[in-house]
Amino acid sequence: MGFTNEANHADKILVTGRVGTHGVIQRFSSPCWTSDNTLVITSHYYEYTYQILKKIDYSSMNRGSTQPLITQGDMNKVTVLLPDDSILTEFESVAGALMSQYEKNIVENTKLAELRDSLLPKLMSGELDVSDIEL
Repeated sequence: MGFTNEANHADKILVTGRVGTHGVIQRFSSPCWTSDNTLVITSHYYEYTYQILKKIDYSSMNRGSTQPLITQGDMNKVTVLLPDDSILTEFESVAGALMSQYEKNIVENTKLAELRDSLLPKLMSGELDVSDIEL
């Protein structure tokens, strides 16, 4: 075991666990550290690849008897249909915009929940009074 404060990936990647948590697909677009128990996937067609990875039946690839395990070789055997480049490019544009908004919404929802959690006790205790506010 050790500690580092540096990322080993600064690019846009998709990650799934190789041991234990395979099938959980994580998206990273900021620097992160991936362990040697993960499969790191990069693609020019990030959104399409993400959708393909979400559809794979990982349980059918399981090699472990007590702890689930998959290998790169297992993943290389998955057949993937690829549309032509123009369709992939259009899909990336549309899906990329949608996922970007989705990620922004998650950040905004987290901030709003934090604001709610800090204001609600003050409102309930009477520390804050909003009765004079006009909408």
